[in-house]
Amino acid sequence: MASSIARTATLFRKLLSGRRITYRQLEAEENINRRTALRWIAEARRVFDDALQSATGDTGEKEFWLETQGSHWMGTFKHQPPKPEEMASLDKAIKILHREGLAHEEAQLTALRGKLHGVVERRNQATRLDNDVEAITDAWGIASRPGPHIRADEDVTATLRDALLRQRKVGFRYKGGTTKTVAPAGLLYGGAPRLVGKEKGRELAQYRLDRMSEVKVLDTPNRLREDALQNYLSRLFGSFGEEPVNVQWRFHPEAPEPEKWTFHPTQKVEKDADGVVTVSFRAGGLDDMARHVIGWWDWIQVDRPIALRRAVLKMRLAGLAQLLYEFADQHTATRIWNLTEKLGANKVDYWE
Repeated sequence: MASSIARTATLFRKLLSGRRITYRQLEAEENINRRTALRWIAEARRVFDDALQSATGDTGEKEFWLETQGSHWMGTFKHQPPKPEEMASLDKAIKILHREGLAHEEAQLTALRGKLHGVVERRNQATRLDNDVEAITDAWGIASRPGPHIRADEDVTATLRDALLRQRKVGFRYKGGTTKTVAPAGLLYGGAPRLVGKEKGRELAQYRLDRMSEVKVLDTPNRLREDALQNYLSRLFGSFGEEPVNVQWRFHPEAPEPEKWTFHPTQKVEKDADGVVTVSFRAGGLDDMARHVIGWWDWIQVDRPIALRRAVLKMRLAGLAQLLYEFADQHTATRIWNLTEKLGANKVDYWE
């Protein structure tokens, strides 16, 4: 997500500066191929609509520019100013970026919000808009859903962002020891931010940003396919890099609407006449799956893989031992705890 936001922001800055841009200029300045340049311009058309103008220039190449001050673009905002819902969505994105420690992207969207707000101020509607946005934001409960995460070092993320934009490999020391050269595919945020990349002779892997040091952009071109990250993510459940397996869950008819959930992008959902919902997909990450399955209590049954079923049973057994130790028969709790140790279910020793 971060690389996509940064790339889009790069193009928008060029357009907002009043420059006329050609595909060839984009390719040379951003070190991208023609297909990527076409996609950037398509995204700009989607955002700016008719305000993005184009014509054949003196060199015979197609040029693109943005109608700005006092012209078509400002006229569009004059007749169609930002809606409260749109500004609230922008505020939500800014809060999420702040929470994830993405200072650069947060600053980009904050600047954009200021420009939009300036347009509204010129129409003397800023106070009403701010009140509406505040009401919508409160109703959405944006501030009430913080999540635990490790804040990424902005110097590290900025360097990786630069490498992704320039399509170059990166070098860094990992966990304070091994020196690595990696072709970056993209960044993953949430929990512990990670770089997804490929070392020579190895498959795509994940590297935690907080364990990286001495990060630098290399002159070596990054020749990974543009869809490498998407292909990699389609094999995962959560952020654990394991080989994908066939997964099937069945939900009790009284489960709270599991058919409305998207558990994985490749999932297939079926609901039979008795109300049982069956969800199947292919992905790796059994530990992450097991923690999610436990949250459904006894509404869910794991049909496959067997390894996931065992992981869920182990976690439930370890939880039962802790519950008994705290509130019931400690002798029985100790016996169950000993069993969980044999099964490898408990990750740490119990402490007083």
